[in-house]
Amino acid sequence: MNDAKLADALMEDYRTAPVQPEMKQLLAFAEKMALDASRVTREDIESLRIAGFSDRAILDAAHVTGFFSYINRVVQALGVDTKMVLESATNR
Repeated sequence: MNDAKLADALMEDYRTAPVQPEMKQLLAFAEKMALDASRVTREDIESLRIAGFSDRAILDAAHVTGFFSYINRVVQALGVDTKMVLESATNR
């Protein structure tokens, strides 16, 4: 599967995308954090460690998730038309 098809599958539903179970677990953590970070538990972190993720990898995932959540809120608050921005970038 090429990168574009994998990206499409992940955006459609990471749970059914052709990625390793450990990656799905990390994506589930990111989803939980993005939806309501107060629901993330020590057990969630420990299960990621058991799955083989280092503390640094977990921290990186949390940073990326937090950054995307932040940017999405800024874009929504400012009413940015993301389709127009994407079309403009692709037409360059």
